[in-house]
Amino acid sequence: MRAQSPSDTAFTLEDIKVRDNLVAAQETLLNVYRCRFGIDLPVVRGGCTSGAPRQGFSRPAAFEGTPTLEDIEVRDELIAVQESVLNTYRCRFDFEIDTHITPEGCPGQPGPTDTAIFLPFTFDPLVLPEDFDGDPPPGLITPTGVSVAVLGVNEGRFVVTTPCGKISTVSSGLPLSGVRVVVDPGHGGSYDVGAVGPNGLAERDLNLTLSRAVLGELSSRGIPAASTRTGHYGSLLSVRAAFADALGAEALISIHHNAPTMRTGDEPGAEVFVQSVSTRQARFDSARLGGLLYQDITAALAGFDNISWSRLSDAGVLRVLSTRGRDAYGMISRPTVPAVLVEYGYLSNPSEAALFATDEYIRVAAKATANAIEAYLNTDRSGTEVVPQPRVFNPASAPSLCNEVPLE
Repeated sequence: MRAQSPSDTAFTLEDIKVRDNLVAAQETLLNVYRCRFGIDLPVVRGGCTSGAPRQGFSRPAAFEGTPTLEDIEVRDELIAVQESVLNTYRCRFDFEIDTHITPEGCPGQPGPTDTAIFLPFTFDPLVLPEDFDGDPPPGLITPTGVSVAVLGVNEGRFVVTTPCGKISTVSSGLPLSGVRVVVDPGHGGSYDVGAVGPNGLAERDLNLTLSRAVLGELSSRGIPAASTRTGHYGSLLSVRAAFADALGAEALISIHHNAPTMRTGDEPGAEVFVQSVSTRQARFDSARLGGLLYQDITAALAGFDNISWSRLSDAGVLRVLSTRGRDAYGMISRPTVPAVLVEYGYLSNPSEAALFATDEYIRVAAKATANAIEAYLNTDRSGTEVVPQPRVFNPASAPSLCNEVPLE
């Protein structure tokens, strides 16, 4: 984001505030990069702790007086310098940090999905509890980059739900509001690895990589999105569902890869699970979202040559009910917002696992996913219909153990 160039008209305190907030936000991100990668550490005020800036967010100083053209020009020049340094950092480390948002990319950059660190948000003005006369934002990105739902404000701090379902507080954060889509990287943390491919690829890591790429695609299309899990940590299903509900998202997509391997053939075995309104009927908006995702994802995956796909005979857009007649999967049954769970393929299958480990798969799958989401939000297109007969299955309970992560 670059501040608009000044004109000859009078300037207001709001013009200064917007620029000062952007300067502070970019300085925060610069310090995040410096602490995480050990570069230019002497310029980090307060130093670093555990790979993050000790002082958290940079905060703009109060402006006094009447804004002048010189005040605006000084700030715009600083913003441009900060952007230049940020892009230099992004391009210096083997294309591992946020290179998808670098204008024109980096020299020799293989593609936008080769990112190991992804911050799934844009820097809105920094917020403190005292910045709000009314209700606080429904969600925040905490100073350590963790996405949380906001419950309220108490004693000058935001009250939030941690990924492990505890109540905690943070002093400040980046607001999440107006989010249309929530992406959920399935599994996560040391207690919930998910499936593991014969090549050693863990589902929790693959889901996170693909989720980051989907968020990047949505961002490039101007679709505000957030993630239930922004890094390698655990998060309870109840917390993930409540996060999407708190943000009032129009769609929740939980990203997964399947196991064990079934019979193989030439047709992709992707499956999309959708919500029910009764034992006999799918929820319309969830079914439409699921149909679009299944249609676009399977068409995209079919473009890969020489893959032996694992597939069940009834693969498609499905409802999965427990023997009690309820949606069996937590990320389908818990959210009140329209939700789907996508199994892109079988990580346990050697042929698919080898594909899933490639950058090309991530690029293709992310683009197809974003295409379907965009169609769901902005068109009346429908996709593949729901398989009439639901599966009946009682899945194992999701892990209840969860290690808390620092929020600031």
